[in-house]
Amino acid sequence: MKKTYLLILITSTVISCKSIPDFEYSKLTKTDTIYKLDMSNRNLKEQPNLSGYTIVDLNLSNNKILDFNETFLPKGVQKINLSNNKLKAFHCQKTIIQNLNLSNNLLTTVQMPLYYDIKADTLNVADNKDLETKSWAFPKFYKTVINHSISTKN
Repeated sequence: MKKTYLLILITSTVISCKSIPDFEYSKLTKTDTIYKLDMSNRNLKEQPNLSGYTIVDLNLSNNKILDFNETFLPKGVQKINLSNNKLKAFHCQKTIIQNLNLSNNLLTTVQMPLYYDIKADTLNVADNKDLETKSWAFPKFYKTVINHSISTKN
């Protein structure tokens, strides 16, 4: 029997909310579908390998992740928040991410496939001061691109 979970982890103590500081994603079964996995604010230095799991919405924000590895992405992922990390490059060639937040990193390059028949939702690359837009393999299939230095008007 396939189980479906809504999993939200809270790593800071909040009144009336229980903190789960020692969560281990390895305890999940690979047949589970997780609709939201929040691994933000966990001081992660590496992207966790979630490739064996099905996760729809993945939050890895406010960590110290240096490198992005597409092969570590979960199956079925539609939304990823990687904001406020230390990413210098983002290369994603096979996975279409509907909503991708890469704001407040150290990005200098973003490379993604160009799909002309598929439209994803939002790409947020705001506050990456060293991002050279001319060096992008620009993801033109996003309906909305958030970056204060880029005009999204055609």
